[in-house]
Amino acid sequence: MYGVRVTSTEPTWRAICEADLPSLVALTKRVLAADGGLPLAGDEPFLRRRYLDGVIASTAAFVHADLVAAAAVRPVGDGTIAAGVGLVDPAWRGRGLGGHLLDWALTQAGEVPVQMETESLTAAADAMMRDRGLRQTLAEYVMRFDLAQEPPAVHLPADVTLTEWSSQLGERFFGVYEAAFRERPGFPGWSARQWIEWISDDEDFAPEWTLVATREGTDLGFVASARGAWIVQVGTTPAARGTGIGAALTAEALRRMRAGGETEALLDVNVDNPGATRVYERLGFARIGRRARYGRVK
Repeated sequence: MYGVRVTSTEPTWRAICEADLPSLVALTKRVLAADGGLPLAGDEPFLRRRYLDGVIASTAAFVHADLVAAAAVRPVGDGTIAAGVGLVDPAWRGRGLGGHLLDWALTQAGEVPVQMETESLTAAADAMMRDRGLRQTLAEYVMRFDLAQEPPAVHLPADVTLTEWSSQLGERFFGVYEAAFRERPGFPGWSARQWIEWISDDEDFAPEWTLVATREGTDLGFVASARGAWIVQVGTTPAARGTGIGAALTAEALRRMRAGGETEALLDVNVDNPGATRVYERLGFARIGRRARYGRVK
């Protein structure tokens, strides 16, 4: 059904190599088709970063020439090892491959702090993580807007102006970000320099789709975006919440993306932020999957 024949042959295991990248792309797309999740996870650059470049170790299961399961571990800073463990072909599930990958990754990590990653979370994967004493540290809905349709007409108040990103305005954008998110669980407490680098120091950053909303000299909200019509962050200050500023910023970013020839827009939203999820759904975004991170319970 998903493009890989099912036989009684036992898989053979080996490390992932450069020549496997096309098969890794095909496997990921089969997983996304079955489970939903982050579409970006099926792109070659994403998979190269996760499963080839700079990894500590990798493992993959093959049946004849077909890749049916894969995992890799890599360093992510602060002494933590991250492992991508969500890739098991839908036609080969129920045979213990997912559990084998998860146990392999935990063995590779040893006593080092570990972050398990899946871009296509399923109930079965969540149960496997929890059965091994792992705790969910991040859970996000992946949401999609079809840019074949006109974005909704959400208008800003007449006295609110929008300004595109520039390096000179980075500190102002950071001020809105900090006010919008500092009370959220998991707020990293970054400095202005750290956040500005994270947002803008990337070849995919889209300054023309990154906007700050201002009224009478006071910044109220912002939207930050990336190439591929990816909405990276939307935030409003506490005083501006419930005024439609966040929805209007998102709608304006969508209009600009559509005018730029994009066909779909994507974003992630934390599952424990139902208010933001409702705003995106009212705008016309649809949930297309979940992604998650897990760590060891201390």
